[in-house]
Amino acid sequence: MSRAVQIAAKSNQDYLSFQFLSHLGFIQTDVGDYIDAIYNYRLATVKVRKLRSSFKDDRREASLNINISDLFYKSGLYAESLNYLNKAWALLDGDTASKHLLSSVIFYNISENYFRMNKLDSLIAYHARLNSPENKNYKLYTYRKRTEYYISLLEHKYSLAIGQINALKTSKEYAPSDLEDQHLADAYFANNQLDSAEHIVNRLLLANKDANHPEIKQHLYELLGQIAEKRDGENFAALNFKKALAEARQYNAKLTQVGIISSQIKLDETESSYIKRAEIYERERIWLIFIVVIAALVIVAIALIYRNVKQKRHYEMLLFAAKKEELAFINSHEVRKHLTNILGIIDILKNSNNKPEEYEQVEPYLQESAAKLDEAIRNISEKLND
Repeated sequence: MSRAVQIAAKSNQDYLSFQFLSHLGFIQTDVGDYIDAIYNYRLATVKVRKLRSSFKDDRREASLNINISDLFYKSGLYAESLNYLNKAWALLDGDTASKHLLSSVIFYNISENYFRMNKLDSLIAYHARLNSPENKNYKLYTYRKRTEYYISLLEHKYSLAIGQINALKTSKEYAPSDLEDQHLADAYFANNQLDSAEHIVNRLLLANKDANHPEIKQHLYELLGQIAEKRDGENFAALNFKKALAEARQYNAKLTQVGIISSQIKLDETESSYIKRAEIYERERIWLIFIVVIAALVIVAIALIYRNVKQKRHYEMLLFAAKKEELAFINSHEVRKHLTNILGIIDILKNSNNKPEEYEQVEPYLQESAAKLDEAIRNISEKLND
């Protein structure tokens, strides 16, 4: 898988890199190599964020957050584990299909953390959420039954928890793990069944002899030491506590490295958040420039329109004044001239002693003046219509 990651990186295949890094992180988690696992999940998250525009949802990044939370949970950093589970749930906001796929895993992992933190009320609340019909997962039955006996353990109902665990180990529907034996050993010890507890612990230590899981071995050696204390075997108790201390040192060294990687992840998230904000700012800046340019063009357009309207009104006023002068000239020279001629002819006829004879003499002049008057009036009408 490491070779596959290298080949994908060399060929710039981001999607394949994300897939291979995720698988590699899963394998490393399974063998107890939490440091490299977190590191590779971190790199996978970077790849997913680069490919964000290619995906329809954030399910892949949410899954990576779930995997990272599992590493913090196994490292005993329960608050940090819950933080990543909450981030995973937030990424699925509004995505019903992805919620159906991942809600069971998220609720179960949150329940695991609350069990380790000894928070009974929160564990009961998430056990109820796991029993909601909206959850879909092939391990749902296992999740529900495991959190059920977790509640019995936190309620100190050890006999009930022992019965529940032993029944589940023989159930065909249940998917057992080493967790059952560890919790069963704890329940036997709390119920004062020391031989049964010791038998399970020794078997688990033998099975995990070469495994890189100091956090598990530390707990098992501590349990053996507590069993020896109850039996007054101080030397044997001291030996097991010494072994537990050695495992604790390895565990603390691992936690330190996990903390360093966690800080690097937070830096990546901060950088990713900065890049997102920078992209948003750049888009907003472009829109602002666009709006300012449009506003400037609108202002220029309004100014030009106003200037044109003002000039038009000025020219119209000049034209109106010119027409007014022209009409005044026509009125004073043409209309009044012809009208005066007509009035003069009428006055002559009015004072004449021989009107018929006089009329015959002035009739052509009267018709000519009337025609010219009519022409002047029509000229004025045309000017007004212009």
